[in-house]
Amino acid sequence: MRPAYLPTMSSAVLSPAISAAGHRVGSFERSRIKSPYQPHLDGLRALAIMGVLMEHLGVTMPSMLRFGPLSVRFFFVLTGYFITLSLWRMKDELIENADGLMEHLGRFYLSRLLRIGPPFYLALIVGALLGVQEIRSNFLWLATFQANHYIVYLGYWPNAISHFWSLAVQEQFYILWPLVVLALPKRSFVLAMVIFIFFGLGFRIYCISTNTSTIIRWVTLLGCFDSFATGALVAYLGQSFFLEKIKSLPHVVLSAMTLIAFSCFFLGRALMTLPEGNIWLGFTETVDAIFLAWLLIVSLSGIKNRYSRMLSWKPLVYLGRISYGIYVYHVFVIILISPLLLSFGLSENHYALIRLAILVSLTLIMASLSWHFMEKPFLAWKSSLSLHRKQPSLGHLQPSSV
Repeated sequence: MRPAYLPTMSSAVLSPAISAAGHRVGSFERSRIKSPYQPHLDGLRALAIMGVLMEHLGVTMPSMLRFGPLSVRFFFVLTGYFITLSLWRMKDELIENADGLMEHLGRFYLSRLLRIGPPFYLALIVGALLGVQEIRSNFLWLATFQANHYIVYLGYWPNAISHFWSLAVQEQFYILWPLVVLALPKRSFVLAMVIFIFFGLGFRIYCISTNTSTIIRWVTLLGCFDSFATGALVAYLGQSFFLEKIKSLPHVVLSAMTLIAFSCFFLGRALMTLPEGNIWLGFTETVDAIFLAWLLIVSLSGIKNRYSRMLSWKPLVYLGRISYGIYVYHVFVIILISPLLLSFGLSENHYALIRLAILVSLTLIMASLSWHFMEKPFLAWKSSLSLHRKQPSLGHLQPSSV
């Protein structure tokens, strides 16, 4: 049964596929960390977007196998990890150059817009041209990444555009996080992230205890801070060599970590079944973030096992690469094509598998075309901007393309 706080068309978020090669910062040794492309991260993205698709296509799943809400937290955790690494590299370059803050910030914001913007704005324009009224009426809200605030203003979920709440949260995070990371003394980083985690948890508990709208708790940046901060803590662990040492930990310790992580997973699924107004609902996203951080740590630690080999399966990796396009376009495919399928007798109750196959296939085709003919060219342009910027004076600090 769907929890009251989770709307049908809203549990999607996608952080676009990005790669990172971090550097030691502050108290870390300032030397290059090798972070080659890891295909199993795209495999994780693929599993997450599949959970979103199943949620939005109305596929009934047992409560313990509903991954749509969990996918939201995964992409936020992943964003916290990658963006923190990117900003640490920026901080290193600012220390070397001692100037150019506005130039670096401008390049950072432009790179984020070049990654998220093209498919997003194309979807808005095409949706408006095809007569999606919720886009036409609210184009300015959407185009300025304010969909989450507009949903709060409405007090209900406009199905055709409500999935854009997550992109709005991501963009608002991009604006805020450079101010946090660049200004934060590195010795205070862990404490600050812990504060952010407790702030996100406390905000959701406050909303529940005061009967504040569940929409506010779900779609505002304030209620998502713990997921982003958890990803940032994983970045810290990577820079402090913990991820390189995890493979050498005693087997009993690794087993205990795995047990704790999966306990958090099942606890999160159980909490989702609680009635609205139960204070323990506020803990759902936090325990989900702990489980997802463990998944990310295992993926980044280089542990070779059946888990990583399964996630590195080429079709799954490709699905992860085009997952951003899947996220952006899948709702429009559903709302524009489903009425046409009804005329052929295809609905959620009649010939549901055929309907599902058609909608998924069309979504994958659109996402694939978007990846090859729009997203990749813009990514290449973004990388060229990064490569042509002024180089740091230390030879071992190479530019990266996050």
